[in-house]
Parts: sequence; C-alpha cells; structure tokens
Amino acid sequence: MPTNILYMPAVAMDMTVWTNADWLDGLEYHDLQSTPQPIMLDGIAFEMELRANPPAATVVLKATTDNGLIVVYDNTWQLKVPAPTMSLIFPATYVYDILAIADGYIRIIASGSVIVYQGITRPPDVDGVPAIAMGPQMIAPVPIYGVGQPVGQPLKVHP
Repeated sequence: MPTNILYMPAVAMDMTVWTNADWLDGLEYHDLQSTPQPIMLDGIAFEMELRANPPAATVVLKATTDNGLIVVYDNTWQLKVPAPTMSLIFPATYVYDILAIADGYIRIIASGSVIVYQGITRPPDVDGVPAIAMGPQMIAPVPIYGVGQPVGQPLKVHP
C-alpha cells in the first residue's frame, strides 16, 4: 500500500535550541482541500543531518526514525533530541534538511537553519551533578573564577 509521501509539502523552518534542554520540534500534516483530514505518515522513514554548512563533511547531529531522535505519531513527525545529547553540540548556527523516504522516493520536507545557544542552567542529567534542594542557607560555596582574577584564585563574592 503506498504512503502519503507525495502529499507532504516542503517547508522552510528555522529553529532555535539550547544546549541544556530537550530539542522538541515537529510538524503536523493535514489535507485542507476539503474537510481537513490528517495526512497519515505511516510507512515513511525520516532522516535529518545538522551541519555547519551544506558542504561540510562533519555531521554534527544525525536524527532518524531508526535511531529514535525523530518520532512519528499518526500525522506528525517530531524531533526528540534529549538534553544530554544537546549538551554535546557546540553553540553556533547550523543548517539542516529532513528527508522523507518511502515508496522509492526521497523528498526534502523541511530545511533551514538551527541556532544552538549555550544553556545557562546545567540540568543534573547533563553534567552528572546530583540535584540538591537548597534552602535559605548556602551550602559549601563553590569557587567562582572571574575575568581579571589570577588563574586558580577564587573570585571574592560579598553577600
């Protein structure tokens, strides 16, 4: 039975993500020529590569339906890249495209740029530090190193 790969339009889609959070983006497909009906994505495989620029040999991130970083729900595909994986991506602007593959066809269904920002808060899963609930008392201050301080000297912080 043929899939709906030929009914999927290509879209330009720029995205913004952070190194300390899950990357959750996707598209939902509907046929709007009559009473809106979902365009089911059953039987279609999806692949995405993130690169610094189109001719770059290095793939920064590969997401596919096979590796679970792209998930299909009925008429929706969704990128589901967990925060620990995002923490491995250097903050920069990248390019990507997403291929849909089925019935002997390979189609680009989405393309654009992705800005990856450095996250500030480090979730416990990302850096391996256990989460500690802190009350009003500060527990064991961690040295903070600042600009203009001698290397290895903690920055003096006044309450």
